[in-house]
Amino acid sequence: MKTIGNLILFFVFSVFAASSHAHAAEPEVPMLTLGHVGHDHQIALYVAADQGRALEGPYGVYLNPLKDREVYELVDAGKVVARVHMIKVEGGAGMPAAMERGDIEMGLGGLGPVAKFVDKGAPLKILAPLNNDGDSLILRNDFPADSWESFMAAVRKSEKPVRVGYKAPMAVAYMILTKALAEEKVTFGNEPIGKDGKPVQVITVNLQGAENIGASVEAGIVDAVVLNEPEGTLIVHKGLAKRAADLSSLPPHGKWEGHPCCVVASTEKVLKEKPDAVKSLLRAIIAGADVMAMNQQAALAAESRWTKTPPEVGQKSIASVNYVIRPDIQWQKAVDTWLDLMLSMNRFDKNFKDMKASGIRAKLLDLGPVNKALSGMKLQSGK
Repeated sequence: MKTIGNLILFFVFSVFAASSHAHAAEPEVPMLTLGHVGHDHQIALYVAADQGRALEGPYGVYLNPLKDREVYELVDAGKVVARVHMIKVEGGAGMPAAMERGDIEMGLGGLGPVAKFVDKGAPLKILAPLNNDGDSLILRNDFPADSWESFMAAVRKSEKPVRVGYKAPMAVAYMILTKALAEEKVTFGNEPIGKDGKPVQVITVNLQGAENIGASVEAGIVDAVVLNEPEGTLIVHKGLAKRAADLSSLPPHGKWEGHPCCVVASTEKVLKEKPDAVKSLLRAIIAGADVMAMNQQAALAAESRWTKTPPEVGQKSIASVNYVIRPDIQWQKAVDTWLDLMLSMNRFDKNFKDMKASGIRAKLLDLGPVNKALSGMKLQSGK
């Protein structure tokens, strides 16, 4: 009996040891931390997450939820290549700041703030586009205008400065507004009196974030606001204001059409340490964008679930945003236009200060990973 017992113990130990050895031999699945702002400019990610395994057949990649809207297995070619931890971060400078601190390794957010951080020395790269356009001029309901042209006429006739709110100095909408006002030869500034000692026609008001814009319009603190979707449509839907213009139509004519907004960015470190995971995540985001191009209902459902935007708002909001898949020549030229704008506004004061837009773009963008991701994909939408 003792011999049999010893044999049983030996067998159990052997199985356990073999199992432990096999487990130890398995490669560790890397964790990839991804920041997102939580509005519909970044909806391709949300669509990909919600589609789950349905993406595997047509695209070969998918996100498998472990904790809804937080942790996902990233599966590519039938293999788990990473666990993706999605973290909601602040918009504007919040996303690149989180990458610089090491809180996240990849982030979805505005091109301008990322460029500003790289100018100051942050080791970041822009990897792919997410969307163009999607910014509006919204007026108080009682303001005597309903278009850019009538808004300009009202500004010129007004006996006191018209107050226009914006969410942050690096916001796309704010920079377009200031250039359009300059083109119209309308004086503006953050104070009632300009540098020339004369009253300005438009006072630009930093409302310190999108969350303050609706209340500022409702309270009459500002006469108008410029902002991105879905906030603009949401304010109109609530009956607080009216839409006057899409900012892509502002002067100079044609200058802002297709202006780049949100992008996928990353740290240089994650590009070196987890290149396969980065490429696979880009493939998943591309798959989400491709699904959106064919199925608006998928986009509306994802927006409603992730951003809590009412479907009737989402339908109008999504229609005003141009979702981009490929970083083609047209998009790269639009990036140059945007960088020229930032140069003209003295937004760069370090590494990029004396450079041309094309040179800045060459240092700012790393399109290798997204081009590799696209090379192995067959997009269903034809984009």
